[in-house]
Amino acid sequence: MKRFIILFALLIAGFIVSSLYAAEDAELAVKTKPPERALDVKAEPLNIAFISYANPQQVVRDSEGVVNYLQKYLGVPVKGFVTLDYGSAVEAMRSGKADLAFVDPLAFMMAHELIGARLLLLEVYANGKPSYHSCIWVRKDSGIKKLEDLRGKSIAFADQVDMSGHILPRDVFVKTGLLSSKRIEGEFFKQVYFAGGDEQAMRAMFNGFTDAAGVSQYSLSLLRIEERDQVIALANSIESPSHLIMAKKDLPEKTAALIKQVFLGLDRNNADDKAILDKLYGVQGYTEASLSDFKEVAKVAAGYGFVKKPEFFAGSSKP
Repeated sequence: MKRFIILFALLIAGFIVSSLYAAEDAELAVKTKPPERALDVKAEPLNIAFISYANPQQVVRDSEGVVNYLQKYLGVPVKGFVTLDYGSAVEAMRSGKADLAFVDPLAFMMAHELIGARLLLLEVYANGKPSYHSCIWVRKDSGIKKLEDLRGKSIAFADQVDMSGHILPRDVFVKTGLLSSKRIEGEFFKQVYFAGGDEQAMRAMFNGFTDAAGVSQYSLSLLRIEERDQVIALANSIESPSHLIMAKKDLPEKTAALIKQVFLGLDRNNADDKAILDKLYGVQGYTEASLSDFKEVAKVAAGYGFVKKPEFFAGSSKP
């Protein structure tokens, strides 16, 4: 009997060890880059829309490294171009000019509804999560201590069709009863500006052109280091899925899987990979996601008329 117990224990231990190795191998399979491929110059090119957060010329230069990186693993010509806003990226995909696009959650949800755009991967940020929130930023010396103090004052958002730079920070005021979901200017704020980007909105607030800025939590890094301790966040929005990579509806499944493997294989501890990630908006990496991750922000966006069918994002299946 004692011998049987020892044998049984050894079998269990062996099963546990083999399971651990299997799990490790599965993780490596996801994280390992595919083999490099010879470039087929006659193949149909893969077109990628990059969004410009700051200097468009810099984004153009940065995108060249990303394009070359993808090309050597996909084996087809890869071409990148820069759009100035998310709406332009969605339109580029709708018109067949973009196969992939780097967009925010709002642009993706609208594109998913309109043209069946597919979610590929979410960006992972410095906090280790594929999510973020927005903040209501003010200068510390402004005398503004709470949201109610902004009544009759001005605020800068990034862009009208922007989750982190408009919808989420606007919703902060709606949820506290200071704004209705229908109006934004003349009801609580004296003036509302759409500055054209997070950096422009933060700079408008910092330089005193507006009293507040409603943009992403990461917009603080857009100010110079010596300026950052001069501003403060009065309030935070709900959490949202991060910015992401979306693909056109009819992108072949094999191509989509290969693209995902290439991006998932980026390792920030590798110097070459870090250089690529730094050019990809400085993210830490990428992770898979499902449409249901957008359930709550879809409800918020629907409240402002940007999403028509939030039920599209209520399921749990992988896109």
